[in-house]
Order: sequence, then C-alpha cells, then structure tokens
Amino acid sequence: MSGNVELFTTRMRRATRKIHSVSDALVNAKFAISLRDETVWGGGLFVFYHIFAYLEDAKGRLKMPDLNRLFVHKSLHRKSAFEEDLQHYLGDSWKTLPKSSALENYLEHLQGLEKENPTLLMAYVYHLYLGLLSGGQILAKKRKMFGDKKENAGYVDKVTDFSDVDISKLKNDFRDVMNQIAENMSDQEQQAFIEESNQVFLMNNLIVNSVGGQNQVIFNLLYKISAFALVIVGVVLAYKIHK
Repeated sequence: MSGNVELFTTRMRRATRKIHSVSDALVNAKFAISLRDETVWGGGLFVFYHIFAYLEDAKGRLKMPDLNRLFVHKSLHRKSAFEEDLQHYLGDSWKTLPKSSALENYLEHLQGLEKENPTLLMAYVYHLYLGLLSGGQILAKKRKMFGDKKENAGYVDKVTDFSDVDISKLKNDFRDVMNQIAENMSDQEQQAFIEESNQVFLMNNLIVNSVGGQNQVIFNLLYKISAFALVIVGVVLAYKIHK
C-alpha cells in the first residue's frame, strides 16, 4: 500500500470519531457507577456477553476466511471469560436473566447481517474487540484502583485479562489484518463497512444505557452524604451546647 493512501482503519476512526466520543462518555459514566455497585458491572458484562458470544458463535457457523483471520490470536475468544465473570458477579441465575429490548434489537440486527451481509459482522468484531483491548483495559485498571476491594478480594476479572499476551502487538496485528481485508473490498463495500461501524457505536450506546442500577447507587451515595452531614451537625450542636 502506498504511503500516500490513508489506512482503512484510520478512515474508520475518523468517520466514527463523533459517535465514538459519545459512546466513550456514556460507558465511562455508567461504569464509574459500577465501582460502588457490582450489579452494574455485572449488568454491563451481561449485555456485552451476548454480543461477543453471538459473534464468536457466528464465526463458527459462517466459516468465512476473512472473519477467521480477524481473530488474530486465540486470546481474542472471550466467551468463556465472560461466563466466568458473570458467574462471579451475578451468580448461578445469570443465564435466566431477561434481555432488555435494546439487547434483543441488537441481536436481531446481527442475525439479519449474518443472513444478508455477513461481511459487515466484521465491523462489530473489529470495534468491540479493539474496545476491549483499549478502553476495557482502562476500566479494568480503574476498578483495581478505586473499586470495592472487600467485595472482590483476590478475584481477577477474566474478560479484561490479557496478561498472557502483548496487548500492544495484538492491537497492531488486529489493525493490520483489518487493513489487509479492506484492500480486497470495493469502494462501495468499504463505505458500507464504515457506515455499519457508526451503527456499532450507536447500538452499543443503547445497550449500555439499558444497564440498570444507577438510581440505587445514587440513592446510596446521597444517603451516605446525608448521614455524614447529620453527624457533622450533631457535633457542631454538641459543641455549642457544651461551650
């Protein structure tokens, strides 16, 4: 590829910059709440598990050479890691939990792509797995630093654990293969792929927004603040009475 030609992955990043920024802000806000409420973290894992699991299962069904190539390392297969984390955070009943309408719509969309244009499933693989290798690692570090250590003493989140690989190299390999695949696409196919990439972030936003728990966390936080304020008032009054 000529040095003057923009890489396809760079084109995608530029084309999805606005919706990606919205997605990042929403994810960061929602999962910041999870630092004090494990059910929110578990809820996030639950919705994304179904998307990652669908994509990995579709890979097995479709047996598309390009889709297979995009899974550049065995460590990218995250289905079992999700399941282990879900068992830890949500317990035995996680498999029976209802799916939100946003999640059902997402899965129906993926099913439609698998039937009509399976190449576009690679847009979901690319952005979701790259997100796990990038923003997912940042969230994991924040949880280690600021999360409730009593609740998770000794437990290491499996879905974000890539300790057995060089993440930087894995990301570079991932991008390289995506660019190689795109070289064999027509201009029309590349444009459709970029348009679907925007859809990836839009649908991610919808399922993230469907994750509950924030109201209870806010209530708990306000309760703690109020209790602390009452203690301060009590101390001040006691001081004035005995002064």
